[in-house]
Amino acid sequence: MLVYCGLLHGCSPFLVDLVPRQNNASAAGRAGYRMTRHLFNYCAIEWYEKELREQGWKLEEIVASLGVNGIEQFIYSLEPVPGQYKDLTVGVHLNYWPYWMDFWLKKAKRLKQQFRNIRERNKYFKDAMSCDEWLSVIRRNIGAAVAQNPEYLVWHVAEANNEEIFTYQFNYSDREVLTAAAEVFNAVCDEIPATVAVYFENLWWPGLRLTDVRNVKYFFDRLHRDNVGIMLDTGHLMNTNLRLKNEVEGADYVCRVYEKLGDYGKLVKGVHLSRSLSGAYQRNLSHQVPEDLSMERVWKHITSIDQHRPFHTEAAKKILDTIQPEYVVHEVGYDSMKDLREQLPIQLQACR
Repeated sequence: MLVYCGLLHGCSPFLVDLVPRQNNASAAGRAGYRMTRHLFNYCAIEWYEKELREQGWKLEEIVASLGVNGIEQFIYSLEPVPGQYKDLTVGVHLNYWPYWMDFWLKKAKRLKQQFRNIRERNKYFKDAMSCDEWLSVIRRNIGAAVAQNPEYLVWHVAEANNEEIFTYQFNYSDREVLTAAAEVFNAVCDEIPATVAVYFENLWWPGLRLTDVRNVKYFFDRLHRDNVGIMLDTGHLMNTNLRLKNEVEGADYVCRVYEKLGDYGKLVKGVHLSRSLSGAYQRNLSHQVPEDLSMERVWKHITSIDQHRPFHTEAAKKILDTIQPEYVVHEVGYDSMKDLREQLPIQLQACR
């Protein structure tokens, strides 16, 4: 059974960071600088929305009080939601399916092993019964995202099922995932306006890990669209190195990987910024599939690896100074809006 899916007033140093950058075609670039905008991740689920109502808070007020430029909104729906924070939304994170390769490659036997029945499979793929229907689902999700008038979309490139995330015995290689992901993207990219960028996000499962520049080249060479780039997730990248012991080592590792990208580092337009030091947890795994594969068990395992904690030190600033992204999304984990208001300032301060 598959159960996971994974600007206003109040001027602040984070509303506009001027980062030295050469060869930028914009007015800021001609002056030798590029603007970096700071955002935080938000999904308009009822859990958060209820808290906002009960506390008498407005999301735009939280954005202003934190001194950031807006939000990267998670949109998993297939239909546009009128007035859903459109004025605050700078980027949109698209829906994603952590497990999808068997469906795309029509591996019926493997699909049956992952779902208890056809109804469960249909629910997971949002009623898509075929690859063409799934592409239509993706198109509808893109349509809902584009309705927010974002500057960019975020697209995950990875593949793993519930057993593999425990065993680390993956059925597909990075290249196989990258090949299929490019096929899917090319089949639907005409749905995205040319003015909206698409940034592909790295994970630590097979796919776009960013740890091998040859795979980065391989993937982007297969895309049939301009205005694409990379959303480098620092926590996801740190999850690929089990030896990291602290955030200084984590930042050094992120910077080294980025620098090894060479010219392909220019594709990194944004950063999902958070700290994840899960090496000890990963090293101590038994690599056995637990008897209990409930949503709670899987979710606990994933969040033990991908921790989404705020940076506390100037290690965060080192990453941003090295990469010089256009967008920084402070993607810290929070259980409530109150938690967000307590956690985010810690990392914002570390970026100064």
